Order: sequence, then structure tokens, then C-alpha cells
Amino acid sequence: TGVQTCALPILRLEESRPQLEQLRLGLTTVVSPDCLALWTWRHLEERVCGIAVVDVQLLRKYVRYDLISPEAPEVGYLWTTLQGMTQADLRLFLHFVWGRSRLPPDGSPKWAEGFKVVHQTSGGDPDTWLPTAHTCFFQLDLPAYSSQQICQERVLFAIRNCPSLGIA
Repeated sequence: TGVQTCALPILRLEESRPQLEQLRLGLTTVVSPDCLALWTWRHLEERVCGIAVVDVQLLRKYVRYDLISPEAPEVGYLWTTLQGMTQADLRLFLHFVWGRSRLPPDGSPKWAEGFKVVHQTSGGDPDTWLPTAHTCFFQLDLPAYSSQQICQERVLFAIRNCPSLGIA
């Protein structure tokens, strides 16, 4: 009976070996096995999955503006809103505008054309509109909100209640 109790933990240790072997084979098609040994697990996770902590300054580094000035009041309201968000809400924001919950590392080609903020136009009072996102383009269409409070309310409502389509 002593052998049976010792065999169970060994079996548990080996049960995922086939899956791990397939993962290793996949990784070695992209990265040389010799190079993998040089990376820590954290660095490898960051390269594969992105950065776990959403850094607003990094997002701001890769922003592009279209039909809107970086000095427009609503742009300032957006950045203030993002700076005040929790990590959970920042992940929701990324999911809303990009369909992902993590940012790529700084300098990664995954940034492509960056995060795009566009002036949203439509009829009526912009304070009643929700922002619209285009996840394929990592783009946020931002209404010309009249105050920080309205911007924060509308952005938070959109990311918390309209995440599946990225369209409010």
C-alpha cells in the first residue's frame, strides 16, 4: 500500500506532460529553445500575454488623434478618467476599445498603429452620448463632453455595460 500512495502524486505530476510537450513544441517554432532558457517566466508571460498591469502612460505614449486636438477638453477628461480608474476598469476599457485585456510591451510590433482617439459627431447634445469603440482598429470615438464628471460617467457606463460589442 505504501507504493500505491507514492505512485498517485507521481501520476499527478506527469498527467499534463503531453499538453506541456505540445506547448513547448509550439514555442520552439517561434523562439529557439536556447533562448527560452534565458527568459524568466515573468518575461515569457509578458511577451506571450502582454503586461498584466494596465499602464495608462504606456497607452498614452501610443495614442494618435484624428479629427480631434490633443488639447481638446474632452481629451483631457478622458485621460483624467483613465488615470482614476481601477485596474479592473482599465481592463474593461481595453476590452471595450481593443477586445483585449492587456497591453503589449513597450516597443512591441503589436502596437501597430497605436490607440486612436477620434472626435465623435452626431446630432444632439454630446453629453447624452456614449463613446463608441472599434475594436478592429483599437479606436475610441469620443464625444465632446462638457465636463470631467460627464465624461467619467459615460465612459464607465459604456465599458461596464457594453463590453461584448465594443459599441455603445
